[in-house]
Amino acid sequence: MKKVSAKTLILGAFLESVGASFIWPINTIFIHNYLHKSLAVAGIVLFFNSILTFLGNYLGGKLFDRWGGHKTIIISTLIGLLALVGLIFDHGWPAYPILLPILGFGVGSAFTVINSFAAQIDDVDRYKLFNGIYMGTNLGNAIGTALGGYIAGVQMTLVFVANFFFLILFFLLVIFGYNNREVAVKNGMENEVRRRKTKLQSGVGLIALFLAASWLAYSQWSSNISAHLTNLGIPVSRYSLLWTINAVVIVLVLPLINRLVESKAWFKQIQIPLGVVLFIAAFASIINAKVYLAFVIGMIVLTLGETLVYPGIPAMVSESTPKSEAGRYQSLLSMSSTFARAIGPLVGGLIVEHSSYNLLYLVAIAVLAVSLVILHFGHRKLLVKN
Repeated sequence: MKKVSAKTLILGAFLESVGASFIWPINTIFIHNYLHKSLAVAGIVLFFNSILTFLGNYLGGKLFDRWGGHKTIIISTLIGLLALVGLIFDHGWPAYPILLPILGFGVGSAFTVINSFAAQIDDVDRYKLFNGIYMGTNLGNAIGTALGGYIAGVQMTLVFVANFFFLILFFLLVIFGYNNREVAVKNGMENEVRRRKTKLQSGVGLIALFLAASWLAYSQWSSNISAHLTNLGIPVSRYSLLWTINAVVIVLVLPLINRLVESKAWFKQIQIPLGVVLFIAAFASIINAKVYLAFVIGMIVLTLGETLVYPGIPAMVSESTPKSEAGRYQSLLSMSSTFARAIGPLVGGLIVEHSSYNLLYLVAIAVLAVSLVILHFGHRKLLVKN
């Protein structure tokens, strides 16, 4: 049977993200406006969705190492499909808050498997491969969010039908194109693998902490900053346009980054730290900002940083950890990202509620500055242990 390839991983990331992005942008609106529940209740539902996604990240990686990716991703996708079938026929209350987290579990597990497979492929440069997966994911998000709002305006049931359609396409790709790759452990090396497994934890743990810190700051752009723009009299449609700009910049810039990765060995050394510096610059650019153009510039700078940091981290970790434990390490990265995205809006909201948006930006800058130190020590430990 043909083993999973870089191209099928990128295509799978695209199909899964198109389907998922039909739902996630309208979750709060749907719970509040269609199900007539408070924003607090909507927040609780989304919190449980994040918790189940977190568990999906964990189990996806654990089962990847134990069962292999093919069986794990088939089961993960089936769980998501069953949840969607339920949502198509009943997306009222309490079906929605029950089935949405189950869907999150399946999608979260499948996403970890995609990254774990990528960590085992030696046919292409891993930085280039993870860049491709990230671009496929964001291109899918751009298409899904653009279509999702229109479809929801026609009929809400069609949103779940559209998600189901793309997840079925992903499922077919999984069945025929996501077969396991052989990962051999040389004779006499098993004890060495176990030893490395223990010693690598601190380095990967620090990288996961760095990733969580960066997402804690980044998540403010997808949550609290939206409220700030509306307070300034900037319409929601203009805020949505920022994320269109985000997707366009990602699609345009990542091919250029791929060329740098291939031709400039030094670029990998500065890629992630440079991305964090751009994150800091993005927050600095919107301190005291009152006009929309400032947020456009901030988003462009933020996105440039994003294209350097988020595909680079799993690639860096995959090059410094055993392929036989790819699921374990990639799930740790997925879990740290999911956790930070879940609590980031709450932490930011509390800061704004008790102080101001400017303080939120300054705190984000401080967190990112500290994350650079964490990244330095984490990367150094990875290099030493490798």
